[in-house]
Amino acid sequence: MSLGLRLRTLRKNASLTQQKLADNVGVSRIYIQALESNRRVPSIKLLYRLAEALSATVNDIVDEYSSKGGRLQLEELLTSGEVDVWFRKKKLSDADLRKVERVIDAVLTEWDEEENAAPRRGRKAKDSAS
Repeated sequence: MSLGLRLRTLRKNASLTQQKLADNVGVSRIYIQALESNRRVPSIKLLYRLAEALSATVNDIVDEYSSKGGRLQLEELLTSGEVDVWFRKKKLSDADLRKVERVIDAVLTEWDEEENAAPRRGRKAKDSAS
């Protein structure tokens, strides 16, 4: 996923318009649009302001394989319209759509649990190494 796509996904996830994000970080809406379409690359200072405004980390924005990468990719897929086309093509019933939503919720929950457990496992490993 490109930097622009990650920015757009994080912005939408934060329920911000391009204008609101631009206002929050002190740039123009056109500049945010250029970032999201990969026509511009943000400075380090702007990356930090974007991360703060999006309740994310700089790694979430720049690192394709960040700890939230899977979630960002899934959210992008779900908002891209491609999934909707696939659903229509498969003619899933309402019950089947609810099943798919439960699977996605289960995966997201598992990712959250793994993310929350990872620091604890890291401390145990350090403690047993001492």
